[in-house]
Amino acid sequence: MSSLTKAVMVTFDYSQRGKSGTGLAAASLLTACKHHKNYKSEFFIEHLAIQMPNESMPTLTTEDIFQQLESKYGVKNIDRLILACYVWSTHLIEPLINLCKKNGFQGKTILGGYQIVEETCMQLYPSADYYISSYAELALPLAILHKEENTILSTGKIINKNMDKDEDFQNLPSPYLDGTYPLDQNQKMIHWETHRGCIFKCNFCLHRDIKTNQVFDLDQSRIIRELSLFKSMNIQKINVLDPVFNRGPHHKAVLREAIRIKLESQLCLQVRFELIDDEFLSLCSQLNVHMEFGLQTAIKEEYVTIERPNNLKKVSEAIELLQEYNQSFEVSLIYGLPKQTLDSFIESIDFLTSHGITNIKAFPLMLLEGTELKEKKAEFGLKEGHIDDSGIPHVIESNTFSHTDWLSMHRIASNLGKQQKGEIA
Repeated sequence: MSSLTKAVMVTFDYSQRGKSGTGLAAASLLTACKHHKNYKSEFFIEHLAIQMPNESMPTLTTEDIFQQLESKYGVKNIDRLILACYVWSTHLIEPLINLCKKNGFQGKTILGGYQIVEETCMQLYPSADYYISSYAELALPLAILHKEENTILSTGKIINKNMDKDEDFQNLPSPYLDGTYPLDQNQKMIHWETHRGCIFKCNFCLHRDIKTNQVFDLDQSRIIRELSLFKSMNIQKINVLDPVFNRGPHHKAVLREAIRIKLESQLCLQVRFELIDDEFLSLCSQLNVHMEFGLQTAIKEEYVTIERPNNLKKVSEAIELLQEYNQSFEVSLIYGLPKQTLDSFIESIDFLTSHGITNIKAFPLMLLEGTELKEKKAEFGLKEGHIDDSGIPHVIESNTFSHTDWLSMHRIASNLGKQQKGEIA
């Protein structure tokens, strides 16, 4: 009898704005593997979480990651090396694969994450063996068990087992309920999801499933049981990763259940202005809710270009309603957008401040693999550069703003929240 296939999944946990879903994503994949019919009879999986450096930490090198792998597992003993490919880890992937092979790794490498897009993944990471695009809970166990002679998976290096049906998501096991994602009593913060995908098609974003453009709701009984667990553990803050929480038929039911069990955790919700109504705000007012609105821009030419339409009349009405309910919320913008100028960025800020909003944040544009905007970057003259030690490239120049203009936008963004209305310059 052959020995079990040993898989090691490496994730790179860099929590930008405290909103990274990496921890929950890894736990969901581990849970899917553990519930597979062949788990522990044909394969098993372990997880190595690599902490990406912040400003106070030294730069992370491939040698550092290799040493952690080698000391904990021994790369010669690994049969499947699974690497999470995100914009902040992409520069580490190919060198790490080659370093492992140089030191005796003879297994197969499996890559997944937002950077894995069928059209470009083999060019980005030519040394890998298998690539999983989109949601990977069904595909990862198949990739681990994949053998060259397996004709069922005849698509070559791309492992195609996409989750594209409601039942795929309804049957997903919960990493919280089975203990894969352990919780501590009074834990300060966790990530959570009630659905996957996004109903909108912003051309800079990868929250939506770019292959199916669908949104899938997770099983409601699972959500109810998870909320009960969070209540019993007295979780302090629940960061809900749903790209637009207030869409679809179930979001109000989730809030009603939270009210029923007297949930005291702070719920941080990503929501859309145009979908706000009295009933939703009334429910939120009975809980500890903070809302995050990604307006991105108030300039029509810009939001049309990024395919992120904003109905500013409805936005204004929603802001007034939010203020009537004294609802805690913040609004975020993006700078570095195509067709944006320094003046138009300030105009977007002025639109918000004129409505009495002071909790405004702005973030630099990133061009993500597989997005339409990345493919069109030459059309808009979008030029990228590194603005910090994260290794993540951001747009720093375009046809409509110079790098000097961008530096001014960057300075304004850094000062948001520190300045009073009328002081932005």
